[in-house]
Amino acid sequence: MIITDIQIRFADTDILGHVNNVNLQHFFDQGKMDYFQKVVGLSLVWKKEGFVQVHTSCDYFEQVFLDEPISVRSGIESLGNKSLRFVQQIYNRETGQIKAASESVNVAFDFELQQSISLLPEWRSAIENHGLDTLNSSRGDRD
Repeated sequence: MIITDIQIRFADTDILGHVNNVNLQHFFDQGKMDYFQKVVGLSLVWKKEGFVQVHTSCDYFEQVFLDEPISVRSGIESLGNKSLRFVQQIYNRETGQIKAASESVNVAFDFELQQSISLLPEWRSAIENHGLDTLNSSRGDRD
């Protein structure tokens, strides 16, 4: 698992003073990019090979406010031949309260050929060496 601290900007909030749900998706994306860079060793600009996101689901549990110290936990739960499944949580660093949880599927992609590809052996090896992660995608206390 990789932890990414998030700096909330004033522009991330709406008139109610909480972070808009669209911006929470940006925070999850920051966590994915951090994971790809730190674990897989990928540059953040993909010209030949990289990943495309093909599915996202998200549960929102609590509002996130401008002055909250939040982070994103990011891990890969499973690997397929061409894809991987991310599990992520946005949480308050001080209280541990989970604010939102997301699962997403990313497919390895050749941007020159414009087609999916098998996970490169070095990517698979780096992810497996780091270890697969499971994060509970729900808080379990919702009605």
